[in-house]
Amino acid sequence: MLKRIAQLFGVEALAIASGLGLTLLLLSPGSSDAIELGAYLGLSALISFAAVEVLIRSGVLASRMRLKYKITLAAGIGAGLAFLNAFAMSALMFVNTAHDLPMLLAILVFAAVIAGYAAVRMSSSISGSMSTLAHHARRLSGGDLSVRMPVAQGDPDVDEVATAFNEMAANLEETAAKKEQVEQSRRELSAAISHDLRTPISSARVMLEAIRDGVTSSAEERDEYLDRVLTQMKSLGSMVDDLFDLSLLDAGELRLDLHLTVVDELVDEALLSMQSTAQDKGLTLSAVVDEALGEAVMDSRQVRRVLLNLIQNAIRHTPPDGTVTVAANRVDDRVEFEVRDTGEGFDQADSARIWTRFFRSDPARSRVDDESAQSGLGLSIARGIVELHGGTISAHSSPSQGAAFRFWIPDGRSAVAAG
Repeated sequence: MLKRIAQLFGVEALAIASGLGLTLLLLSPGSSDAIELGAYLGLSALISFAAVEVLIRSGVLASRMRLKYKITLAAGIGAGLAFLNAFAMSALMFVNTAHDLPMLLAILVFAAVIAGYAAVRMSSSISGSMSTLAHHARRLSGGDLSVRMPVAQGDPDVDEVATAFNEMAANLEETAAKKEQVEQSRRELSAAISHDLRTPISSARVMLEAIRDGVTSSAEERDEYLDRVLTQMKSLGSMVDDLFDLSLLDAGELRLDLHLTVVDELVDEALLSMQSTAQDKGLTLSAVVDEALGEAVMDSRQVRRVLLNLIQNAIRHTPPDGTVTVAANRVDDRVEFEVRDTGEGFDQADSARIWTRFFRSDPARSRVDDESAQSGLGLSIARGIVELHGGTISAHSSPSQGAAFRFWIPDGRSAVAAG
């Protein structure tokens, strides 16, 4: 309130000083006339400001009339106050009432008409911009996310609103696209999970029903059926574990346990874990580790899982008598790994899609046909773990030329030392 009063007195003082100063400069009136003029100007300013405050506080300009009418009314009030002030001051002090006053009245009326036209035109322009904004906003709310407001309309304020509207529409469009992509991924994931769960469950159920109904003719055959059921259950358990870990990665809730790790021992452990599977398929596993690699700070359990997923993938796609090689070396302040095979490879056009959950280069192949079948989430989980470490992973191949999966992670020793 005090700030508003100070503003009013400041504007009033400026108006009086301007009017009185110009009069003294142009007409050089006597001191008595100057004092009288100052008094008239002060009184007129008080009356004018009081009238403006009454109009504002009465809610006339805040009524539910359209914007262009509000702008026109505001301009009309300003012009009317100027008209009354000019006419009253002239009639009281300086104008000949017989000749000059009617002429001044005519000029003021003429000026008021021109000012009214200008106010209507300008208010229509602003109102038109607001109508355009309202039209585009209705289209946006109706689902048309491609709608955009024209900018460069000549009014910086309107252009600012148009730019903000366009940014909002672009953000909504991007969000909707991402939402649709996520929804599509969810549908594909649900379909893939349903298929991969249904197949081993149905197979296990059939074999268990056969055992219950006495279809098996010998203890050896029954044990074989039970072994196959156990294999299917292990496959299901692995898939459930993968889904759980993938959900943690998506939610950002998987936490790394960073500690000092001997890298060559980590590689040896991963190869040893897969040695039996590789031998059953007639494959050779080998390691090529830089002797100077030494130790690095990482989550050894998670990095080992990345290696296992990549080795399993290589074994699955490498024919008998093939080779799977794991290499590791240090480049600057990071550790680089590579898992390469002599298998069937893949089309380089699929190099981005292979990280997709449940992606199969050959859709006709089933992931539950043998013990080495996986959930189809291994590569996606591997990428998530590598990126969680702050590294990157990539794949390179061509059909019948084998495949190479490379990833690097930063050596976390500097981060641990800083912490």
